[in-house]
Amino acid sequence: MPAPLGHHPGAVWVKLDFQCHTPRDRGWIGSPGLAGGTPELEAGRHAWADAFVAEAVRRGLGAVAVTDHHDVAFLPYVIAAAARLGPDPGLIVFPGIEITCSDNVQCLAIFEPGTEQADWSRLLARLDAVTETPAESPKTDQIRHCGLTVEALFAVATADATLATRMMLVPHFSNEGAHKSLNADGFGPRFAALPCDGVYIECPHADLDRVTLEKAQGKIDEWGRRRRAVLATGDNRNASWERLGAHNCWARLGEPTLEALRQAFLADEARIAHVPPQLPANRVVKIAIQSRITGPAPLEILINEGFTALIGGRGSGKSAVLEFLRFGLGKSDIDIGQEELTGRKARERERNLVEETLVGGWVAVDLDRGGLRERWMRTGDAPATITITTPAGEEDITVADAQRRFPARAFHQKELSTTMVDPAAAAENITGIAAAEVIEERRRLDREIAAVKREVTSALQDLAAHWQAELELQRARGQAADVRRRLDAVRDRMAEGGVRPADLEIIREAPRYARARNYLDDVERRIVDDAERVQASLETVLRLDRERHAEAMAFPPIAELDARIGAVRASVVGRLDEVLRELGELTGAHAAGRDAFETLHQGFKVDYAAAKERQAAHGALIKEAEALAKQAAEDEVQVSRCQERYNVSLAAPVGLQDARARLDGLIEGRRTLLARASEEVAVKSGGTLLARVSRDRKPIECVQSLCAWMEGSMIRQSDRSCSDWVADTCREGGRGWANLCDMVLAAYRAKIMAGSPQEPGPDAIATLNGLVFGGSGITDNQAGRLYARLTDQTVEVMLSAVPRDSIALTYVSGWQRIAFPRASPGQQASALLELLLRQEAGTLIVDQPEDDLDNRVIMRIVEGIRASKSARQIIFATHNANLVVNGDADKVVTMASTVAEDREPEGTVRVRVAIDGAIETPDVRREVTRIMEGGLEAFDLHARKYGFDGIQKP
Repeated sequence: MPAPLGHHPGAVWVKLDFQCHTPRDRGWIGSPGLAGGTPELEAGRHAWADAFVAEAVRRGLGAVAVTDHHDVAFLPYVIAAAARLGPDPGLIVFPGIEITCSDNVQCLAIFEPGTEQADWSRLLARLDAVTETPAESPKTDQIRHCGLTVEALFAVATADATLATRMMLVPHFSNEGAHKSLNADGFGPRFAALPCDGVYIECPHADLDRVTLEKAQGKIDEWGRRRRAVLATGDNRNASWERLGAHNCWARLGEPTLEALRQAFLADEARIAHVPPQLPANRVVKIAIQSRITGPAPLEILINEGFTALIGGRGSGKSAVLEFLRFGLGKSDIDIGQEELTGRKARERERNLVEETLVGGWVAVDLDRGGLRERWMRTGDAPATITITTPAGEEDITVADAQRRFPARAFHQKELSTTMVDPAAAAENITGIAAAEVIEERRRLDREIAAVKREVTSALQDLAAHWQAELELQRARGQAADVRRRLDAVRDRMAEGGVRPADLEIIREAPRYARARNYLDDVERRIVDDAERVQASLETVLRLDRERHAEAMAFPPIAELDARIGAVRASVVGRLDEVLRELGELTGAHAAGRDAFETLHQGFKVDYAAAKERQAAHGALIKEAEALAKQAAEDEVQVSRCQERYNVSLAAPVGLQDARARLDGLIEGRRTLLARASEEVAVKSGGTLLARVSRDRKPIECVQSLCAWMEGSMIRQSDRSCSDWVADTCREGGRGWANLCDMVLAAYRAKIMAGSPQEPGPDAIATLNGLVFGGSGITDNQAGRLYARLTDQTVEVMLSAVPRDSIALTYVSGWQRIAFPRASPGQQASALLELLLRQEAGTLIVDQPEDDLDNRVIMRIVEGIRASKSARQIIFATHNANLVVNGDADKVVTMASTVAEDREPEGTVRVRVAIDGAIETPDVRREVTRIMEGGLEAFDLHARKYGFDGIQKP
């Protein structure tokens, strides 16, 4: 049953075995032959066919050819059994005959599925020495050669118009010396002349020797220059099925037809595999679009996991579908500002397409992410979020999250040839392409860098607070010392004025009692604070989410470590519990101490009052002493509090140092990552590119941070001066910028420790004069303005400014080495596309890549497509037949546009899928010929102009 329009899967991998025998074959062992003719006997044949089909499916086969020696009697039974099986999982049965030629070479005759007895018998009738065995017989007659050489067999098949369109001959070509193989001494010229595109072997493909493989691949002149695909067959003749599908062989088939097999032969590098084919881990499965230009019903297109090509005339909607796909993945032009790794400027046409036609509409993209099926839904009315639906439910994510979750690279028309047009964006564009395979690691590093930059900002604020605490502690200590000196002076005056020594001693004791009360208050606060900290540690120490890591416990070393962690946690928790208990006991001791002290204090108060009364004549001095004692007590409290704030912030200097070190480490890690990616470029580009890491010698963030500091400083051309200053600083070596930041940090500390005055002193002016622009000189007034702008905000952006290293490319043409920006647009585009095709970096989406390419390199790109599409999904919109046909598109979607109904806005068109399928789909072949070759007449004219008469002979 044909798939709905847009839902043809294209060419998909099918495991096959094209040499399967039945009990009627003379070589069958393990069970007797099966006669036919009576209902009971016929039922036995049908039962065997059902068992065969079931076993083939169980072994993962999707297509088989039943090929008894010179016999077709069992074909109807197997075909009927496959029909009874149904379409899911389904089994394609190719009727076939194994033929032994008179020159001791075997061939498989493979017929079109759906052909009948008359077609098969037609071939048997042309084999001079073969007589059909009666269909009821349990076994065929004794097998002899067919009476024709292999060349004669091909000639007979070609001369018969019916057979030529319904049958394919595939000769045996196992290693030299194999039973009845065409790979025999002296057979080279004969093999070269055969008009076949494939051969079969009866052994694993890996067992073929190098020479045999080179013969089949057209690499040895004597054996012809025509490349032949290799099918590995099982040649099962045993009732135990031991060789059924035993020799791995897969083919990409888009239709259950002989033409599909022929197309697989013609592109065997991409469409024939002898090891289990690997599908891209992340791929687009389907796109659905509800837009003003798609009409009332959504436009739906199933996307092949390999190479999907969208074709159609100008304005047919190819580019629109790709832009909607980009929108659904969070990579459209309206997302350019949010995408982390791009320097491209938005294109108005593409932006308007989304913003104007998706009002009230949506794009849904079905994805396979490592086996997890998801549907991403994004609407035109609320494009800031993407709703993901999985079997577990729904989740809304941001566009930035979507970009990180699904790796894909998308390019507009001519984008690959214009990467260097915008100098500001060029380095980032090239780096994004060259380092595409490590994009997730790079994004992770960028996220960590952004997080650590925030840590640097926070750490600087903590350090400034620490410096402020240090200043306040110095001031508090100075104030307390001054009050104590004044209090000592008053006491001296009291002694000189005749105050009795005993009373003077009592008066002197007052500050001590005040300090004792401060001590008790400090102890109470510290017990409470430390108990809270210990309790917090008790809740968090070595506490892991074991449920999240449950699967890891299956590994003995992990389980052993987890047990050790549990034991250590239990021990630590026990000790912390003991600390809390002791702190609780200390609370009681503190209360008892306070009560005892209060008793002493009350007694002192009585003595103090009596002393004051006895010394009434010295009331003024005693009053002054009391005031100073009170002030001293308050100062002691302030010193204690300042000391506490200072102690709490003691880690701030190390905190900033560590944060800056982490930032430096991440920058170096990103540089190492780019270096690793650079090493791969020469290989991945086919030798057309060389790459190296280009250090950022004038980091824009550094320049901007200095410009922000200079704002309002009245320094002329400060932007240019800052740019030159950064360039000079970065030339000093790896620590140049860091050293400059250290000097700015020292100046900022000096300002805070001076009390942050509005105007700088002479020392500060001298420091700034020697610092700014490397000491080239600024006026005192300018230095004053810069001093005023030394703040957390200006300094933190300097400390968190980072370079943006990039990958620089060199274009290689023969012996020439050309700096990439000086290569031609065509050279740039072809080299980048070759690099992209060899990478395994997620889905590759390109709109009309041929617009970027020199025709001389198209075939090289075609080879890259065929080699790449098994490793990464490719989606192109194109007008170039070479990319589609020679690139062996697994699915072709023909787009068409129609004029909208009258009620639609003027100029609106509707786009639709006109035809979709694989290259072997007849309607697709006709459309490719019509749209991309100018029609059959033009195609034929091309052939005649080039001197080819129809199909070129080998």
